[in-house]
Amino acid sequence: MANDNPVKTGLMEFLQGSIGTQFVIPVYQRKYTWTAEKEVKQFVTDFDHVLKGDYDKHFMGIIIYLQKTIDFMNREFSIIDGQQRLTTTFLMAYAVRKYFEENNMMNAVNELDRQYLLASNIGGVKYKLKPLVDDDNVYRCIVENRFDDIKDEKSNVILNYNYLYKHVNELINCGYSANDIIMAMNKLYIVVVPISEDENVQKIFESINATGTKLTSADLIRNYLLMDLVSKTQDEYYENYWRKIEDNVSTDSKELELFFRMYLSLKKYELVSKNAVYKEFTSWSEANSEGIKSLFEELVKYSKIYKTVRYKKLNSFNSKLREALEDFRKINSDLPLGLIMEFFRLNEDHKIDDDVLPELVKAINSYLLRRSFCDIDSKNISRLFPTVMKNVMNSCESENDYTKIITKLNQEMVGNNVGTSGSYMPTDKQMYDFLINANVYGRPQLRTVLDRMELSDNPAPVDLSKLSIEHLMPQTPTEEWLAELDTDEETYMANLNRLGNLTLAAVKDNSRMRNLGWKFKNEILKDTGHLKLNESIIPIERWNLNQIEERTKSLIKRICELYPYPHINVDGGSDDMEDESAAIDRCVKFINSECGEGIKKKNNAYSSADLSKGYVVVTSKIYPQGKRKKYWFGYRGKPFENIATCSEQYMIFGCRDMHTSILCIPNSFLKERLGNFNVSLDEQGNVKHHHIVIFKNPEGKWTMLLSNPELKEIDITEFVVNGY
Repeated sequence: MANDNPVKTGLMEFLQGSIGTQFVIPVYQRKYTWTAEKEVKQFVTDFDHVLKGDYDKHFMGIIIYLQKTIDFMNREFSIIDGQQRLTTTFLMAYAVRKYFEENNMMNAVNELDRQYLLASNIGGVKYKLKPLVDDDNVYRCIVENRFDDIKDEKSNVILNYNYLYKHVNELINCGYSANDIIMAMNKLYIVVVPISEDENVQKIFESINATGTKLTSADLIRNYLLMDLVSKTQDEYYENYWRKIEDNVSTDSKELELFFRMYLSLKKYELVSKNAVYKEFTSWSEANSEGIKSLFEELVKYSKIYKTVRYKKLNSFNSKLREALEDFRKINSDLPLGLIMEFFRLNEDHKIDDDVLPELVKAINSYLLRRSFCDIDSKNISRLFPTVMKNVMNSCESENDYTKIITKLNQEMVGNNVGTSGSYMPTDKQMYDFLINANVYGRPQLRTVLDRMELSDNPAPVDLSKLSIEHLMPQTPTEEWLAELDTDEETYMANLNRLGNLTLAAVKDNSRMRNLGWKFKNEILKDTGHLKLNESIIPIERWNLNQIEERTKSLIKRICELYPYPHINVDGGSDDMEDESAAIDRCVKFINSECGEGIKKKNNAYSSADLSKGYVVVTSKIYPQGKRKKYWFGYRGKPFENIATCSEQYMIFGCRDMHTSILCIPNSFLKERLGNFNVSLDEQGNVKHHHIVIFKNPEGKWTMLLSNPELKEIDITEFVVNGY
C-alpha cells in the first residue's frame, strides 16, 4: 500500500499487507451503528454467495484512510470512510479465531493474529484495529476473551459479534472449514483510497458525507476540531474537552447546534442561520482562534454557562436570580440566550456584580413577555439581540465601566426601538390596549404570568405543579350562567377568555367546578384561599361581566408592575400623543356623523341601524421616520365578520399624534391589495394578519406602502377625513 492511488484489493489482503500499521477509527467518526438485523445480515448474505461459489468476488465498497507515520516502523491508518465495514470484518475474523481457539487449533490462532489481527511492530499497542472510544471497551473484551466483563450487552459490537460467531459455526456444521471462511473473506474486495497528511482531510470528509447520511453541524464541528490531531491527542481532547461539552450541553445534535449557534452569536455579534453554523464556525475559528486547545477551553467554559442558564437547579441560585431564570426558562425563547450567556460570563469574570445579573435577565424577560403576551410576532426580533449585545459590550468595554450596563441594555433593546413597528416593547398603555378585550387563554405566556403573580412577594410555599388554569365563568355557557349574567351567548363568549375571567386553582378542584354556578365554585375556591390570585375573588357574591372587566384592568396593571417598562431616552418623544381611547372616540364621532344615531357596536366593529354601512376601527401610534410620520396597522378578516351583512364596509384608520388623523378606506380597496402587504404567520403557516403601513409626508400627502412584489407607495390622500 505504498502508493497514493486507489487500489482494488481483497479485504484480508488489505489487512495482511498493512504490516506495522494500526487502523484507527477517529473519535470524530460516528459510532458503530451496523445492526445484525440489517447491515450485518447483508454482509453475511454477500459473503455466503462467495463462499458457496455463486460468484467469484463481491465488491464491498470503498475504504478511505489518512496515513500517518508514527516512526520508521509504525503507522496509523485513520479511517475517513468505511469504518462500519472494516469493524465488521474484524469482528468476523475474531469469530473465526474463537472457533480455532475452542478447537485447540493454536497454530491457526497464531497465524491469524500475526497476519491479520495484531500490529506486531507497534510498541505497546497490541491490536490492529483501534475502535471508537465508545466502542473500545466492548471490542477489547472480545479480542481478549473477557466476555464476562462486558457491561453494555446492547452494544452493536457484541451483538454483531455474537451473530457472526453463530453464523461461522453454522457454516462449519454445513461442512465448510475455517480456512474456507478466511479465504472467502478475501474474495470480498474493496477499493482503498489513501490520502496524505498534506491534503485537506476535512474537505474530503465533508464531500464523502454529503452523499451519505447527512452529518449535523455538531458532527462537522467535532470533526473539524479533532481531525488534524494525532490519534493519542484526539483521544485526550475528546475525553478532556468534547465529552465535557456534551456533558454540559447534551449529546443531542440539535441542542449542540443551538449551543454553537449561541457561541457564534456572542463572538460574531450576529445570529447565523441554522444551516450555516458549521461554515460560520470554521470561518470564525480560522480567523480568530489562538489554537485548538485554547478554543476547546473556551468552549468548555461557555458550555458550563449554557448548562447553568438552561438546566442548573433553580434552588441553587439566590432568590432574585432564581426568579429571573425561572421566568426566562418558562418564556422559552432561544433568541437572547447568547446575550444572557455573555452576562453570566461577565459575572464570572467579576465585571458585573451578583445583584446586577438578575436585573439584566429580568429586563430581557420583561421585553420578551410583554411582546409575547400581546401576541406580537417574534420573527421581527430574531436578529435583534446580537446587535444589542454588540452595542452594549462595545460601550462598556470602551469606557471600561460596566456599572451602567442595565441602562445601556434597556436603551439598546427598548429605547432605540420605540420608533419601529416590529421590535418595540409595548408600553403600559399599549399593554392595556392590547389586553383589555383580548382572548388570552391560548397564549403561551399566560401560565408564566399567572405563576409569577402567585409567587411574587408570597412568603408561603406554593406547589405550582398542582395548579391549573380555571375559567371563573365556565367555558360552556349554560342556561344558568346566561341567566345569572343576564346576557346572550355571543357576549358571553366574547368575555370568556379575557384575563379577568382566568385564575389558578387546584387540579382536583378544577374538575369539580366544571360548569357549576358561582356559589358552588366560590366555595371550592375558598379551599385554595391561600392563593394570592384568589384572595380578591372569594368575597365576591356574584360573578358578572363588570367583575371580569375590573379584574382584567387590575391584572394588566399587576403584569406591568411585575414586568416593568424601563426608563429610557426616546428620540421624537410622544408625551403629547393623543391616547388610544381619545382616538377611538374621534373615530366613533365620525361614524355617528355618517350613520346617525343608533349605531351598533361589537368589539371594534360598528354598523348603522339599517345595516347599510359597517366600519372596523383600528388605531396606531406615530413612529417618526425622519421628516415623515409612519403608522402601522394589522388587517384581520375576522372583525369584518361582525359587519358582514352591511352593504358598504370600511376600515377606519386612527393615526395617533398630538391630534388623531382619520382615514376611511373601503374594505374592497384593501382586499384588492392584500397580496401586496407583508403578513405574519402562525406556527402552521396560516396568515394571522396583514401589515398595513401608512405614511404622512411633510407636504401633507398620505401614502400606503405596498411591499410585494416590489416596494412602492400609493397615494391615499383622498381617504383622509377632515374635521374630527
